Amino acid sequence: MAADPSVKAKEPIGPEQQADEAATTPLVVWASRLAVYFLAQGGILLLSYAYYGFKTDPHSFPLGFRLDPIHAAVHFVWGLVGTYIGFFQPRYATAFVLAFAVFYTVMAVLGTFTPYHFGMMLDYRVNVFHWFLVPPAWTIGLYGLWRERYPD
Repeated sequence: MAADPSVKAKEPIGPEQQADEAATTPLVVWASRLAVYFLAQGGILLLSYAYYGFKTDPHSFPLGFRLDPIHAAVHFVWGLVGTYIGFFQPRYATAFVLAFAVFYTVMAVLGTFTPYHFGMMLDYRVNVFHWFLVPPAWTIGLYGLWRERYPD
């Protein structure tokens, strides 16, 4: 029986033909994938608080992990959402990065200029971290929004 000439067999894609993922993945997707840091940090801290007790002084933890339980839960939730969007729902990456930028801008402003911290211990180091986090988040989010509105 002769093969149908209109149906062509798929040729295997060689290593030289594969698209480079870094070149094809938008920056906002990579930024939302970086939320895995918040997922890990929040998860480690919540497990630590579950083990040592939720009244544990956050300053007893190493630098980079000195968040109170509420702040650790906030980081865990943002990390969980960002990691899921970055790896499984990249079409929502721009919206996530912009929402992240808005939230952490509010956190930076509240932590720096007001006494209202919603029960979180927002000390000097945390506020500085938020202020360093906010400009790249806004830049990447707005760039992603611009790229969606005006593609090449």
